Amino acid sequence: VHDFLYKEYEKRNLSIIKDRLGSIFGLKKGNDSSYKIMISSNIDESGGMISDIREDGLMEFLTIGLYEKSLFEQRIVKVLNRRHEEYTGFIVKNEKELLLDAGYGSKEEVLNAGIQIGDMFVVDIPTLCLPNKEILSKNLSNRAGLEAGLTVLDKLEENKEMLPFDVVIGGISHSVTGQRGAITATTAVKPDIAVVIDVAYMKEPKENTVYIRSFDKSMLPNQMLKQEFYEVAQKKGYIPEGHVQLEATDGSFIHKSLAGTPTVVLVLPLKHKQAILNSLKIEHINNLSDVIIEFIKGLTAEKIEKFGFKG
Repeated sequence: VHDFLYKEYEKRNLSIIKDRLGSIFGLKKGNDSSYKIMISSNIDESGGMISDIREDGLMEFLTIGLYEKSLFEQRIVKVLNRRHEEYTGFIVKNEKELLLDAGYGSKEEVLNAGIQIGDMFVVDIPTLCLPNKEILSKNLSNRAGLEAGLTVLDKLEENKEMLPFDVVIGGISHSVTGQRGAITATTAVKPDIAVVIDVAYMKEPKENTVYIRSFDKSMLPNQMLKQEFYEVAQKKGYIPEGHVQLEATDGSFIHKSLAGTPTVVLVLPLKHKQAILNSLKIEHINNLSDVIIEFIKGLTAEKIEKFGFKG
């Protein structure tokens, strides 16, 4: 994902900002670099890590990220070793245990092939387009938000108007393993305002609605910034709706980084709960991108100062 984003930002002639954990951002310069607006999602791929290799060649594993272990049963996976070589395997149930089988008959064969304890794997599932412009994919927690970010960049390019601040859009690494990258990415970017794009299961996702996080257990959003997004959404003809969850997001750490960073979390609605495969309507990505663009167009130095309690 990091390499994909690097190529996308390079293709758009953006400067690149990185931290040392794998986060990457594209910097779109304005005519005044006194302020930076950071728009982020995460770039983590939920999957698993090999924790032991048995003498018969089967591998024990633990999960990394958002998925419960039981969801991996009978899934085809791609193992990635430390030289970035790929191996195909699948998850089998042996009595009560879930194990990774990559086709080798002994521990020696596994090691000789280049696989070792600590190597990672991800579920091997293609992204599909369903009727009614709905996307079916794994790891929509990163893919949907990153797509929204790229859409914002493209719309900014179409606008051609120079902004009175820099816009920094990208992906944060080490997010689903404790939001570690949120701290290092914020330190690298040094934003004055942060907009985090998250996803969450919605029981009945509504059309023409933009979801704005009201609370999670680690963050109360900047209320002035949240209100600004409510007003911008209404101006564009969307219905803004608050969303509450207990789980923390990158915003939990971004808002308390540096001297404090005014932060708001926008939410894309997923159709299913606790699923490796999930779906999302393209319409919601476009709606969210529209609102972010309108927010950027209406942003001024005075508003940025006000959100940061400097005005």
